[in-house]
Amino acid sequence: MLPKWLTALLVLLHEAWSARRDAHIRFLKLQVEMLRERLPGNRVILSPVERRWLMKIGAEIDHKVEDTLGIVTVKTYRRWLREEQVGREPGRVGRPRLTKSLRELIVRLARENVGWGVRRIIGELKKLAMKASRSSIRRVLVDENILPDPERQAPNGTMTPWRTFIKIHMNVMLATDFFCKTIWTPLGKKTAYVLAFIHLGSRQVYVSSSTYHPTDKWVRQQARNVSMWAEDEGIDIRFLIHDHDGKFTKGFDAHFQRDDGGPVLTPIAAPIANCFAESWISHFKREVLNHFFCFNLKYLDYISRNYTDYYNEFRPHQGLDNRPPASLNEPPPDLDTSAPEHVHRRTWLGGLLSHYYRNAA
Repeated sequence: MLPKWLTALLVLLHEAWSARRDAHIRFLKLQVEMLRERLPGNRVILSPVERRWLMKIGAEIDHKVEDTLGIVTVKTYRRWLREEQVGREPGRVGRPRLTKSLRELIVRLARENVGWGVRRIIGELKKLAMKASRSSIRRVLVDENILPDPERQAPNGTMTPWRTFIKIHMNVMLATDFFCKTIWTPLGKKTAYVLAFIHLGSRQVYVSSSTYHPTDKWVRQQARNVSMWAEDEGIDIRFLIHDHDGKFTKGFDAHFQRDDGGPVLTPIAAPIANCFAESWISHFKREVLNHFFCFNLKYLDYISRNYTDYYNEFRPHQGLDNRPPASLNEPPPDLDTSAPEHVHRRTWLGGLLSHYYRNAA
């Protein structure tokens, strides 16, 4: 039997060693927590080899890891232990990585089209029957030091009566609005006016010719023109949305008047009520029109016509499941990530507009 003084000394030494060991453990756990906070998503994904290493060392302490485990949760560790006991091999974790050729195509789309963001690239890839998630595309752009456009989310508003009305009648409704462009003439600057119409259901667009004088006669002629276009496209114009602009004359509204519908005026100072037309005009200006100086109406009409054709035929739309309006009657292409190196590019207006396609097999 040991003397009391020796027993007391051994107890003190043991307690001192235990306190030092606990301090070491707390120090290591704190470092792990600090590193995890700096990881995207605050999550560590272990490979199958790393998982085996962790389980092997855990077996040396009978898997009593509650006080020391920090890289994964105890619940996850226990699940791994159960899988190991039944002989189940760990599988690969995380999303499949993009192929080198697909990464190169994403970088190509971003570099050749400065104004394209993540969602625009997703739509173009879908046209090519390729698939990549938003986070994967964003990661590729960040790795290549190409700053993607910020994600803009729509306001989470409630379903108001106006929104309900729009949603119910989208297939029989057009929205219209004017936009302007400065024309540089030998006699000085002039303002040209253009009238744009968009069908809410299919997102197809009709754009009028430009004019310096949007008179009553001119707007009534555009009303007749868009009606003929709608008839050719199989579109029933039951409702027409526009604001209180004085250029929309009584004769213009009378052309669209009918027993079961007619013109619908948006509330005053509420451009969001005509968001479809406003959005199209902002896209047109940002993607094309703001990049050009126009010296006559003919050149402005040429730009408008090219963008409208591109918009209707080739530009993917989020509201149409990232498909162009012209392809709505066609079955969606089967996804295929093979051979993206055979992708070809077609451009309009000096490369401002791009369409990518693959040769038919």
